[in-house]
Amino acid sequence: MTGRILVVDDQRAPSELLAGILQARGYEVSIAASGEAALEAVRGAGPDLVIADIRMPGMDGYELCRRLRAQADTALLPLILITSLEAVDERVRGLEAGADDFLSKPINWEELFARVRSLLRTKRLQDEIRALNAALEERVRRQVAELEQLGRLKRFFSRQVVEAIVAGGE
Repeated sequence: MTGRILVVDDQRAPSELLAGILQARGYEVSIAASGEAALEAVRGAGPDLVIADIRMPGMDGYELCRRLRAQADTALLPLILITSLEAVDERVRGLEAGADDFLSKPINWEELFARVRSLLRTKRLQDEIRALNAALEERVRRQVAELEQLGRLKRFFSRQVVEAIVAGGE
């Protein structure tokens, strides 16, 4: 299972460690050192999953999450927040901001891998649904255009001629 993952943390060592471990598992990983850099990376690289530390100067993980949720093209992008805090209110605040999941420091690697697999599977299913919806919308658009064309034909030809044209096209 592969996927593009963006790791967001203002501290270099933890982000490189997390990126290296995920890369060893076969994921394509990029790193952003701030919330602002993460927004740029999401627009550019289009990751399948974002893993962000909550505590960062400037834009924290909560604000990053809110901004991603506010954009139509990233509203469903899976996001895991990493916290060094066990407090329930921090997790509630993250859920209210739109986080999909949480990890506590120190990170349990097996838990991380399970959550990453689960969220990437969800993202793939969402992408499939989006593609099917786009194909369905295109099919409906074509059929509406055909009906409009038949409506215009009815103005110029008798009903029997139009029915013969329709029957010949089936």
